[in-house]
Amino acid sequence: MQVYNQKSMLLPTESDLLANPRLVRSWAERVLADDEKIRAKAAADLVRGGAESMPLLRHFLLSKNEGLRQEAFEIIRNIGVSALPLLTELLKWNEISIPRQAISVLIDLAPDTETVQPALIRALSDKDLLVARDAARALGALGERAGFSVPQLVKTLSHEDPLVRLYVAEALASIGPKAAEATPNLAKALHDPNPSVRWAVCEALAAIGPPAAQAVPDLLESLKDEFLYVRICAAGALGSIGLRTQAVLMALNAAANDPAMRSEVEWALHQITNAMPDANSASPALPEESEIREVAVLSGQDGGAAQEEEEGVKGHPPDDWDMLTRRNIVWSVALGDETYGRPVISGGVVYIGTDNARKLNQAFRDECGVLLAFRARDGAFLWQDVAPRVNRGWGDYLLPSTTGAPYVDGNRLYYVTAECQLRCLDTNGFCDGKNDGPFQDERFRDEHAADIIWELDMCGRLGVFPHEASNSNVLAIGDLLIVSTSNGRNEGHTRVLSPHAPSLIAVDKRSGDVVWRAVGPGENVLHGQWCSPAVANVNGRTQVLFGGGDGWLRAYDPGSARELWRFDANPPEAQWLPRSGVFSRSPIIATPVYGDGRVFIAMGQDPSHGNGPSLLHAVSPNGLGDVTGSRGLWTCRVGRVVGTPVLKNGLLYMGDLGGVVHCLDAATGAVVWTHGTDAPIWDCLLAVNDRLYVGNTDGVMTVLRTGRRKKELARIEIGAALYSRPAIVGDALYLATADQLYMVGAKP
Repeated sequence: MQVYNQKSMLLPTESDLLANPRLVRSWAERVLADDEKIRAKAAADLVRGGAESMPLLRHFLLSKNEGLRQEAFEIIRNIGVSALPLLTELLKWNEISIPRQAISVLIDLAPDTETVQPALIRALSDKDLLVARDAARALGALGERAGFSVPQLVKTLSHEDPLVRLYVAEALASIGPKAAEATPNLAKALHDPNPSVRWAVCEALAAIGPPAAQAVPDLLESLKDEFLYVRICAAGALGSIGLRTQAVLMALNAAANDPAMRSEVEWALHQITNAMPDANSASPALPEESEIREVAVLSGQDGGAAQEEEEGVKGHPPDDWDMLTRRNIVWSVALGDETYGRPVISGGVVYIGTDNARKLNQAFRDECGVLLAFRARDGAFLWQDVAPRVNRGWGDYLLPSTTGAPYVDGNRLYYVTAECQLRCLDTNGFCDGKNDGPFQDERFRDEHAADIIWELDMCGRLGVFPHEASNSNVLAIGDLLIVSTSNGRNEGHTRVLSPHAPSLIAVDKRSGDVVWRAVGPGENVLHGQWCSPAVANVNGRTQVLFGGGDGWLRAYDPGSARELWRFDANPPEAQWLPRSGVFSRSPIIATPVYGDGRVFIAMGQDPSHGNGPSLLHAVSPNGLGDVTGSRGLWTCRVGRVVGTPVLKNGLLYMGDLGGVVHCLDAATGAVVWTHGTDAPIWDCLLAVNDRLYVGNTDGVMTVLRTGRRKKELARIEIGAALYSRPAIVGDALYLATADQLYMVGAKP
């Protein structure tokens, strides 16, 4: 193996590279080296080189080595503004993959891309639809700085491709009042055949505001559109325009009869009458659900769930097994292709969310999320619940996989589907021969089908617009079920489409009725909202903890939905930079953890954005109002975290997207030790007795000894990505990979 000097190397010029082609090979070997330190050093040298690195990176992109090209683009992304001349040049290259990746990088480099708008405008008419779509997204990422591009965006509103038209409308929305000249064309586009284009056009008119008044007649028609999100966005546009006429007021009051429209219509009417409500307040339930049954719903709560991570999990599962010889593998079953859900065991049954790639029901072969039930002792398939795609006008936008963990209480199971529905199921399925509950429209009723008791469609009922994935574990407090709605940004990532829809809801588990709703971040969501709520028993008082898509941690009273306190986990100067290697303002994805009188929250981003420097905080839960400056106990710098940390015996363990396990002193935040696993860690982290199980996306399970003295006990090649936390029952470990479910235990 070739050994490289770890000192910085001088960056070659174009003439150097032409005179000595070996320089390209030498640098390429460093960038692709097996040794992680050599690889990281080479990338860091090129990033520091800035503009001087461009000749070498251009040669990398001319290579046929796809891995080298990918590394080159990642380095270019991290170089930033100095790479703009090369990126605009790459838009003209003939090989189709190069312009596609270049325009993708240009989206992330906004607002530094303001000076290359002419190149982005030209790309709007590119023959490659992917390039044309991302050109519109890149202009939208510039916000009002893209005012120069409005005339060309207006022309492109009539593009033949609906996604180009969608992203153009969203770009005009991000430009705002400076796009006022687009109003006549936007009014015409309200009649576009594609519903997602129509609601994006409504967003644009809302952003333009009063200058878009001439579009009001068309917006009134849009209030009757067959698709909910067009109606929601039309109401928002009428409120933003603020034209107070009898026709507008009558139309909005009529629209208020639709429960899913209620929040947006109320906001619009308040806007028109100059009386905006507090965007961060919790919203009361709909009239027929308005009685908050505080005593009945919360009876019997003890807040015990708050202690789960502190006490750890009991049992003595193996810390060594072999996937090839099947040593200590009791059984395994195939799951879908991409499984992000974690196994939950109750009543001798394993429940897990995945996708429909296995097609256990041959009568239903469509792509969708499913919940599977297996017998715990031998892996026998019992039943499945399918959540077919719902035509909401956005196409195949949501991840077709069930990602959240269910909650089981006796013979009832509650979970959030991939289509943003909260469902209650009979754990016996149809094996009892009865169709229980008010829900009677199950598509399948055979012995392997799920029996749905009730369903709450959070989109159709509450106007929620989930971003890319619907994800939430179900938190139960007494007879309340509390879940995140995943309400987030639009398809082009420019705005929150339904800013007055709730981010967090509480539902009566007996009926499925909404008890309360909290808007939370509202229009300030950075991307999506995929954090699950947690519970804390603070001095005998129960608090619901929720990490928002705006990076704020909020605590709510579960009986009244009143916000108790909130903490901004991002520094005030931080900017939203959805790319790897840089510090960025970030949402909270990892579930908060409470123990030892502290709340621990870790900041992260969508794993597709890569790793970067991030923050972990410890916060006192004893404050009121904004406690950002008064209740922060300590802050530690880590990588981006998307999985729930583990608190055990005064130590806090977490894994980041850089593949590093961190062990911190929970009282002080001091680093006790770290351990590298060489691949991103999502949520596969579990402490059992004195063992810490850590899985990464390369399919490697590392077993470490818990405590202040680090020791690696085992390193097991699993063979497929590990995304979710295992479950323990007695001495058995239930482990899900991306495509398999295993029971690991000592065989008799």
